[in-house]
Amino acid sequence: MADARARLDQCATKADLEALRAEMHKGFADIIKWIVGTAIVMSGTGIVVMTFVLNNAVPKTPPPAPLPPVVIYTQPAPVAPAAAAPRM
Repeated sequence: MADARARLDQCATKADLEALRAEMHKGFADIIKWIVGTAIVMSGTGIVVMTFVLNNAVPKTPPPAPLPPVVIYTQPAPVAPAAAAPRM
């Protein structure tokens, strides 16, 4: 009988199981928060790295030299010969 009573004292009660359940629930919630936070940080880091790589992978070409300004020279109009006065 003493052996049975010693075994019974080692068994968990409802209160012990409820405390364990609450502690496990809190632990699972904490793990989920860490996983979601880590996933967000890793996604952001991946986007930053890919942006850096894609912006620096291709050598940049220098901008084209500006074209010289367009200069239009006006030519003087040829002088028409003076018309002769009519002779009568």
